[in-house]
Amino acid sequence: MNSIARARQDVAWDLEGLNDTLDSASPETIVRWALAQNLSVVTSTSFGPQSAAMLHLTNKLGPGLPTLWIDSGFAPARTREFSRNLVRQLDLNLLTYRPQLTPLRCLRAIGAADTENLNEQQRAQLADLVKIEPFERALTALRPHIWLTGIRAEETSFRAQLRPASWDDRGILKLAPFLHSSEADIDRYLTRYGLPTGPVNVDPTKAAPHLECGLHTRRSAR
Repeated sequence: MNSIARARQDVAWDLEGLNDTLDSASPETIVRWALAQNLSVVTSTSFGPQSAAMLHLTNKLGPGLPTLWIDSGFAPARTREFSRNLVRQLDLNLLTYRPQLTPLRCLRAIGAADTENLNEQQRAQLADLVKIEPFERALTALRPHIWLTGIRAEETSFRAQLRPASWDDRGILKLAPFLHSSEADIDRYLTRYGLPTGPVNVDPTKAAPHLECGLHTRRSAR
């Protein structure tokens, strides 16, 4: 990948130089830098256990910032309740995108009766249907230059290789303000601001929590 990232082919950044600056920057500094570009910025969430930290920071510095949630249809009731409460608490500008098929039809499309014992190919197909396609549809509608994401290096081996700024092949500069933060760091942030911890959920598109679902690593196969 060229070190000069071109968001939507009309803005360029020197990734190496940018990362040299952001590697030691605080999460707040990284978000402030993104907002200071005066370009289209979005953030995203899965409403996972520590998601309130990222949502609080981005909404504190950029009130009304579009927040994308890809509602796969497989989120349990406790996650939906958590999402509703957090939207109210933080006054989030939540934009929800859903798959074009119902959960049952998605399972039928990949030849499965339920989400148990899916093979690797079925998980990839399910991720395409319930995550990647809706996410790319959202990006097509919003056309952001910058995507703020809450991923952290210690979560997966893929994320451990990233730097705070990376080039997403969808044509977006991806920034991870909390990339170098530990789980304990996030817990301290939540405690400091009185933020709730979300429920732990099983993601049917991943065989294990330390694996990627494809949202950060590939585009839709369709």
